[in-house]
Amino acid sequence: MAWTGISRLLKQVIQFSIGILLARQLMPEDYGIIGMLAIFIAIAETFLDSGFASALIQKKDRTEVDYSTVFFFNVVISLILYAIIFISAPWIADFYSIPVLTDVTRVVSIALIINGLTIIQTAKLSIELNFHLQAIADISSVLIGGLLALYLAYHGWGVWSLVIQGVSSAAIRALILWIFSRWRPMWAFSYESFRRMFSFGSKLLCSGMINTIYENLYTLVIGKAFTASQVGFFNRGDHFAQLPTKTIQEMVVKVNYPILSSMQDDEAKLTTTYKKLLTAPMFLLYPILTLLIVLAAPLVEILIGAKWLPCVPILQIICIGCMFDPLTHINLNLLYVKGRTDLVLKLEFIKKPIGFLLLFVSIPFGVLWMCAGRSLYSLIAYMFNCYYTDKMIHYGFFSQMKVLLPIIFRSILMGLVVFFVTLLFDNLWLKLLVGSLIGVGSYMLFSVLSKDDTLLEVKTIVVRSKFAQQLHEKQSNEYEG
Repeated sequence: MAWTGISRLLKQVIQFSIGILLARQLMPEDYGIIGMLAIFIAIAETFLDSGFASALIQKKDRTEVDYSTVFFFNVVISLILYAIIFISAPWIADFYSIPVLTDVTRVVSIALIINGLTIIQTAKLSIELNFHLQAIADISSVLIGGLLALYLAYHGWGVWSLVIQGVSSAAIRALILWIFSRWRPMWAFSYESFRRMFSFGSKLLCSGMINTIYENLYTLVIGKAFTASQVGFFNRGDHFAQLPTKTIQEMVVKVNYPILSSMQDDEAKLTTTYKKLLTAPMFLLYPILTLLIVLAAPLVEILIGAKWLPCVPILQIICIGCMFDPLTHINLNLLYVKGRTDLVLKLEFIKKPIGFLLLFVSIPFGVLWMCAGRSLYSLIAYMFNCYYTDKMIHYGFFSQMKVLLPIIFRSILMGLVVFFVTLLFDNLWLKLLVGSLIGVGSYMLFSVLSKDDTLLEVKTIVVRSKFAQQLHEKQSNEYEG
């Protein structure tokens, strides 16, 4: 979790910093054009994986033939997907009435072929809990690709700087993984291996496809019903809200899936570990999202300029939904561990009609109401996903809320304190600085006064991590000696 956290944090800091500089140089329309392609690229990436990476991680008796079978499948699928998108590019441009989308689509989708070459390396490293190499590859690719995009943006390349950023980052990450992972495919393809893993992965593919379409349908609808600028504002607001959410979500889900899979037959150990995974991340996430809601206006204006202020209410509304998104994935993770991908698919068929209904009902009322409907759906999806958690380990929605509500209450109380304190200042920098300091201080004070067990648990995790690192260094030195 430390390596994943470092990787995600540094990636976000780099992306955030470079994104600020790019947003100052580029126009909302440039981001809007890239955002319009999100649904097509996301659907293609879902097909590309097809749930096989998760199947490999969950499978206990995996072999080199299994790895090679999935690798060649991914390569072939990536080429087919690129060909489909290449041919469809003019139709996508006509749909949005933006001619430049033809060339942009064809170049952006090159990343699909590149990513298809690295799915097995990533899965194998995850199985081995080798997250430091993934961290190096991710950070390096984001940094180099971002710097290249900055250079192009400052030389007038406009939307193409964002296009090159995506493709170059994928290429650099693939290069690093291929050089240092040491895994190479065998010239083998097993139809029996493919059939067994497809039985697991096909249900993830279907559920992932439904979820991908829903999550990316917003940019498509906004781009068609409104303007490219509105897509840009939505994407920026969503980006700010997702920064802390995705960081914590990836730390918990990505790392603990292979760990929990290894203890899938030990019910007592699985249940104890699962409960610990739920509270500590939310203890960190909720106050951050609350601060984002309260300090959204000065944060946006200072970082990316007044021209982006229309994204502030979008950011604030999406932050509310982000409070439930990690919980949704954590609860689904239990079904992956148990190999019950059929239940994952069943949940999607139940939840997503509600999500689509909320989306289409809210369109006539504007982007803000669409965001509100999305946040409401996040809560509904979380409640549904808790059903099978309750069935399997007797830790459902109400049991989870019992430990989460005190954290939510302290975060709201902190937000009120920050809101009233920032009313005393007119200067944007003072609002942001003083508000952040008061927020962190008051939240920690409330946690100490309420004798919150989660605070003690977080402190214990940090102490144990430091001790483990010192022990590892000591053992390494003794071994080298």
